Amino acid sequence: MSPQDVFDRGVVSLQEAALGKAGWSEAALLINEISGTRGNALAFADGRTQADAHFLFLRLCHDGEHREDLEREYFSEYWARDESIPRVGRLPDGALVPTAELYTKRERERSPAYTEARRKAGMQNGLNVRLDGPGGSNIVLSLADSLEPGGWTSAQLAAVRCLLPHVRQFVRVRKTLTDARALGCSLLALLESSRCGVIQLDRNARIVAANDRASGLLRQGEELSDRDGLLSATTPRDNGELQQLLARALPRLGGPGSSGSMTIKRSSFRTNLVVDVTPVSGHQRDFRARQVAALVLVVDPESLPRIDARLVQAALDLTPAESRLAVMVAAGQHARDIAAHTGRSEATVRWHIQNIFRKQGISGQADLVRRVLSLAGFPDFRP
Repeated sequence: MSPQDVFDRGVVSLQEAALGKAGWSEAALLINEISGTRGNALAFADGRTQADAHFLFLRLCHDGEHREDLEREYFSEYWARDESIPRVGRLPDGALVPTAELYTKRERERSPAYTEARRKAGMQNGLNVRLDGPGGSNIVLSLADSLEPGGWTSAQLAAVRCLLPHVRQFVRVRKTLTDARALGCSLLALLESSRCGVIQLDRNARIVAANDRASGLLRQGEELSDRDGLLSATTPRDNGELQQLLARALPRLGGPGSSGSMTIKRSSFRTNLVVDVTPVSGHQRDFRARQVAALVLVVDPESLPRIDARLVQAALDLTPAESRLAVMVAAGQHARDIAAHTGRSEATVRWHIQNIFRKQGISGQADLVRRVLSLAGFPDFRP
């Protein structure tokens, strides 16, 4: 199999894993083959410091096997004192950095994280790259040591750089579906989702089906519209970008398409729409949805479930100020955004959030978000 064939298989595997149609292990194995290594770790997290990092996705794989044992050991023994973590967080988007350069000479000799944890994972001479993720989050891909006798070659580095946009898109699509509680759903079941717009396209980029949320956006025609069965954006600039995304996802000459994302500008004081386009490979299609060749996911931040802070206050026994903060956190706002919105310092916001954690007996943001979102289905609260 040629290197291009392996790369194409890797891209398709990432797309399948993003939709929840396949596990991560196959994609991890192909990333190894593309990059010329035996292992890799992918992490997707928000939070601005090592102490408040909240992982939304984490997999460490070696030879395609998920090494949960190494993950557990790392976080229990090494994470809090790994000197490389804040340095990784400051890396420029997309920069490939050797693992050894993330530690000082003294740390390479004495740091338990480098001399023990990185050695066990075969990553002391690997590569690390940080990518900007959705909503100010971070995506970190760590590759194990090169299998080439002389270390990393220019061909390996080029292959990794070509892979990075697809890794970023894997995270974007997976997060969209996770937030919509639709990860792993069949193509037909996706049309039942009420948390994001779903538009299904055939091989010629014609609309096959759309769920209620997407149909409403198309009928309004303010940002997206159905023009004789073809998906279009309202402004020429946005439409040009959208058509390029669709062309890459549905190449005319066949072969695997590639995923992509864009934002669509809205009128003043309104949050932009986020549009994710991803191909659907043949064996992913449902028996009754054989025509579907690509999915368009449309996220409208303004349509996320609105939760009454008074209900959160009563249900979780919080103060009015804490309940408002909890709702903002559940809506995906970071501490710096909450600080700007409320006129408080970021340190004060973080202090209040930690107080909420203590009151609830939880250790992180994920638990808080789950508790707040669980109240979304309740009727309007009347104190």
